[in-house]
Amino acid sequence: MDNLWLLLLGLLALAVLAFLVFPRNHKTANALKKPELPTREPAEEFAQEISPEIPEVSHQKPVPRMEEDPFIPHYYGVNRLVVMARDPNWLYAYWEVNDQKKREFIHRYGEENWLTSRQVLRIYDVTGLNKYERGGHSYQEISLDPFADNWFIEIGQPERTFFLELGRVLLDGRYILLLTSNMVTTPRASVSERFDEQWMWIEEMYLNKEKLSYGFSSAMLVGKGLEPLETSCKI
Repeated sequence: MDNLWLLLLGLLALAVLAFLVFPRNHKTANALKKPELPTREPAEEFAQEISPEIPEVSHQKPVPRMEEDPFIPHYYGVNRLVVMARDPNWLYAYWEVNDQKKREFIHRYGEENWLTSRQVLRIYDVTGLNKYERGGHSYQEISLDPFADNWFIEIGQPERTFFLELGRVLLDGRYILLLTSNMVTTPRASVSERFDEQWMWIEEMYLNKEKLSYGFSSAMLVGKGLEPLETSCKI
């Protein structure tokens, strides 16, 4: 009987000891355990739900569409010979002989003469003469490249008037006129020789201006041998 009581008392003591010790160990384990950090996925999902979609803005300027260059024909099918004065000593000429003009030449003189003839420019000096007077004071002839359609011409004669002819020289020496140009005058290459005797000296201009400021009339100035300022000074 005594042994039974001793066994019961031992079991009771173990139960009390377990009750006192186990809760403390459980709390200590929970305290030592690191808290788990929440993931950011819910926050990101929430931000995506409330934030509107913002389109990407491009800072690059739109590249303009490159259009094809307009076609500029080299020939227009028009018979013409044009001359211009580049400076006091040089002329520039360009021309075009269309197919109709070529056919007329071949019909009259033959294709062989077209192929064997020389293309030439004739420059006529007609300064002071009637318009397009054949021959003029003088002329010079320039042999051209067979396929040339423009030419720079050194004249070396400022203040002279010229016109040009485009033609072909046959093997027998005959000159066949094709085109005639406009007339052009080269500019002068020096200071003007014109002298105006009515120009006044600076001192005389101020002298007349001072007399006018004191009340001299035009009649009084003329009586004193002075012309009015507005008629004497030409600027």
